[in-house]
Amino acid sequence: MNNNIALLDILRDINIDKISKKEITFFHKKKILITGVSGLIGINLLFFLHKISEKEKVSIQIDGIFNTSLFKFVKIFFKDNKNISFKKIDLTKKIINAKKKYDLIFHCAGYGQPAKFLKFKTSTYKLNSFSIMNLKDNLKKKGKFIYMSSTEIYSGNENLCIEKSIGRTTTSHPRSSYIESKKFGESYILNCIDNFLIFRVCLTYGPGVKFNDERILNILLLRAIKEKRINIYGGLNQLRSNLYISDAINMIIKSTVRFNKEIFNINNHNMTTINKMAQFISKISNKKIKNHKSFLKGSPNVIKISNKKILKSIKYKISTSLNDGIMKTYKWYLNLVNH
Repeated sequence: MNNNIALLDILRDINIDKISKKEITFFHKKKILITGVSGLIGINLLFFLHKISEKEKVSIQIDGIFNTSLFKFVKIFFKDNKNISFKKIDLTKKIINAKKKYDLIFHCAGYGQPAKFLKFKTSTYKLNSFSIMNLKDNLKKKGKFIYMSSTEIYSGNENLCIEKSIGRTTTSHPRSSYIESKKFGESYILNCIDNFLIFRVCLTYGPGVKFNDERILNILLLRAIKEKRINIYGGLNQLRSNLYISDAINMIIKSTVRFNKEIFNINNHNMTTINKMAQFISKISNKKIKNHKSFLKGSPNVIKISNKKILKSIKYKISTSLNDGIMKTYKWYLNLVNH
């Protein structure tokens, strides 16, 4: 039980200080659907909305959809909350009753980890096409659809990418199931849904991740906890721009309140090498690093994404440093292992 409390405390510790009272009031009496509520963004959106509802006593009704698994301690925590419900649905096979209408739909369901979307290609296509087309029927007349797309659509573009940039990969690219289906999802929303926001998300991390999240930072943290050394596959000099989840959620929430029919990059402009991340993880875990020279097919060496549009639009400054974010995620994993 102590580990349950520790994990809940970490999730509930999400920073909401940058959200104004006026922005919080926007969500009053809103009925919200979060797909992929068991994923990193989904679960943090859930706890974020719950926290702002508690802070200002606003009424928010949330339905959370998940397919794989939702942490049991999360279900227990919300079991007596009449405004929050969970349901297990495979959105690639089943639709939500069209009679259920929502003011806001956050479509977070999908495979953000390369190892996953490379393995589950058909589901990847469906979640970014079939599922979106069906979820449209669950929007209220003036409802807003918020889509978690990906900066992977810029793949092949070696320049600094802004929201008007395009990728330079073909359909034969190893990651084309993910890249092309995300493009389709965006295209459908732009042409067929009246009110929307599209967030091209890049390398978010933090508490809420599961053991099977196979993005490089999470893998390194788990190896530091579970193994005798930190094995690295992918090249120490590869650059990454990881964004801590609390900052990502703040950016998503503030944009949802203020804007409509916009596309925003959600990422950190500060880049660092895998080596620098690994060295810090090595320091806090007291584990040595072992480098192996191989990596996933299609893995990019450099991802250069501009987030100036969203930071300027919402007047936001990213506040969590990489080291602080890694330490918080490390503590999450330590408690999860014990749990």
